[in-house]
Amino acid sequence: MAVDDEFDMKHLRFLILIFSVGAAQAQVPADIEAGLRKIGRIVDPSCTAKLYRPLMPKNDISRSVTPLYPGITIARDVSFGPDSKDVIDIFTADRGGENRTVLIFVPGGPGNKTEQQDKNTIAFYDNIGRWASKNGMVGVLMQRHPGQNWNDPAKDVSTMIQWLQANISKYKGNPNRMFIWCQSAGNGPVGTYIGRPELYGPKGVGVVGAIFMSGAWNIAPLNVPPQPGGGFREAFANAGSNCGGSTPFAADGAISGPSRATAIPLGAVGSAAASQPDAATQLERSTLPAFRMTKVKLLLVSAELDPGINDGKMSAFYQTLHDDLCKLGTGHCPAMLFAKGQSHMSELFSIDTADTSVSGPILKWIKSVK
Repeated sequence: MAVDDEFDMKHLRFLILIFSVGAAQAQVPADIEAGLRKIGRIVDPSCTAKLYRPLMPKNDISRSVTPLYPGITIARDVSFGPDSKDVIDIFTADRGGENRTVLIFVPGGPGNKTEQQDKNTIAFYDNIGRWASKNGMVGVLMQRHPGQNWNDPAKDVSTMIQWLQANISKYKGNPNRMFIWCQSAGNGPVGTYIGRPELYGPKGVGVVGAIFMSGAWNIAPLNVPPQPGGGFREAFANAGSNCGGSTPFAADGAISGPSRATAIPLGAVGSAAASQPDAATQLERSTLPAFRMTKVKLLLVSAELDPGINDGKMSAFYQTLHDDLCKLGTGHCPAMLFAKGQSHMSELFSIDTADTSVSGPILKWIKSVK
């Protein structure tokens, strides 16, 4: 057998393992999957939340009870940097030892660490922090905010990671075993951070693994095939209409405090493509060289009902990055998860519910990273 053939077979077995983990672990409950398919391939926080909210604890961030979630201590709005939005929520289970794995979550959308479309969505993303703590980790939810320069959001990620390296042991976390998980618009800051070593602190990249979910960032000059599905407006088309829920970027579930990002007008984001830098600037800012060298383990996740995913395959962006890195050998080859039956929002809203079709494979992957 040729070396390339041997690599291909090992690679194939690895992919089969990653894909089969999800199937063996669980499937989306039939009634919820039917609801998600009715919503369709759009971004609909409000209607998706209505499907998953009944599977969540009665309490959410709007309640003043103590403890909010029995057995879990939450440190809210802990400052990690100079900006008023430089805050994190830290979830630690009351039982358990020191030096726990740390799981950082970097949200998409405008960057709220509490999803605030309507009264149902505010139950999320506490679910991710809760899930992490229940599985022996310290959960960290980051409040994300924009900056003036192209790499300011990534610099904010760097500031947070350096703060965690210095302080997470106070919350029983292990600063030498941290993972970072981003979704949608959170891919840009995290992808840029990992792909630009000049942004690292004196102790290096600071994470051993990264989970990228339903997003993209600059990997010039790789050519990513275009995917159908339209643009930003199409991704939110009819959101909220299938369940009588709130429209995109509504404030029905707004809460006070720093965990509320600056509102984004629907039209403003749709014009972002017009402000893209030229090809030379894109190449100069590319993350690809560093991704080809990184020792950070990668998991790439696409949802079957993501906008633009209509052929049962991984997103063209993730597939392109995956194939490029795999040419360097199995040690550089990212793991991949195709979340069958899941949507852009349900892949997150399902965490810490009876639907373990996403959380099960992710937990298995985290445990596999040494």
